[in-house]
Amino acid sequence: MHKMSFFSKKIINWQKINGRNNLPWQAKSPYHVWISEIMLQQTQVKTVVPYFHKFINSFPSIKSLAESNLDNVLASWSGLGYYTRAKNIHLTSKIIHEKYNGSIPNNYDQLIELPGIGESTAGALLSLAFDEPGIILDGNVKRVLSRVLANQSPINHSKTQNELKKFAKEILPKKNFRIYSQGMMDLGSLICTSLNPSCESCPIKNKCKSFELNLQNSIPVKTSKNPKKERNIKWVLISSKDKVLLKRNKSKGVWQNLWLFPEENYFDDKKFNLLEEKESLPLVTHNLSHQKLSISTKKYFLKNKDRLPIDRRGFVWVNKKESVKMGIPKPVKLILENHL
Repeated sequence: MHKMSFFSKKIINWQKINGRNNLPWQAKSPYHVWISEIMLQQTQVKTVVPYFHKFINSFPSIKSLAESNLDNVLASWSGLGYYTRAKNIHLTSKIIHEKYNGSIPNNYDQLIELPGIGESTAGALLSLAFDEPGIILDGNVKRVLSRVLANQSPINHSKTQNELKKFAKEILPKKNFRIYSQGMMDLGSLICTSLNPSCESCPIKNKCKSFELNLQNSIPVKTSKNPKKERNIKWVLISSKDKVLLKRNKSKGVWQNLWLFPEENYFDDKKFNLLEEKESLPLVTHNLSHQKLSISTKKYFLKNKDRLPIDRRGFVWVNKKESVKMGIPKPVKLILENHL
């Protein structure tokens, strides 16, 4: 008998009845699965769904994505965060279009060579897109595995990751890989939650050492994170009639290649003398994975925008409707919506 056939059978049977079976990328093409998996990295399902629909409507195929420009891809991604994911999707679509005739490969070694596809995403594509054996180790699955093993080592240590990966390989079923993988993710999301897991409803509680030892609320163990670095940003919102001035960000650091408001220190006194100060906007706090940004914005008015000398290669005047079609981060989007 397969080492953990009871385990995988329970997960598969539970998923068919109780799992999430109506997500918009399920039972679709490998392309849809790939886009959803990249979007779901560090982002919740409820947040991803509307972005997924918007993205697929804009780029219905790998060919259309590969032939698009990066600005259009970033515009469809605006507000979702972690913009490197969008750049990798765009780059990978070109590779798939040229190297694999527009079809996502179902080979693990080929998948992990593609930008933005690591071990877990490759495993997700194999199982969810092609119904082949693949190991997914997203946050939900790692939490389930840690509790089943009652593994009390810090989950972000490489030793723990290797132990979970080894166990995940041992409990793979012989078939139904798509349903099983979806079931593991669903179990972590719906039942084996971070706080107050619903253990009594869990189909594998009899195989769970944490449930047996009453350790489920203390596993997985996480080492304390370093406090986020705090950074102050001073933006200038310059409006002229129905237009606002945006500046292309540099291609490194936070918000690479996106359109932002110019920073205050960009303008010298001569340029500021052309502007009429209107108001100071409310402080915006924006949390990134490694930084906490405090953004202060001053709003200015310019009667004749042509009087302000700017480098047309890095600046653009746009109205609110046009800005929606550009790659702008969430704080810029919020400020435009509320103060323009």
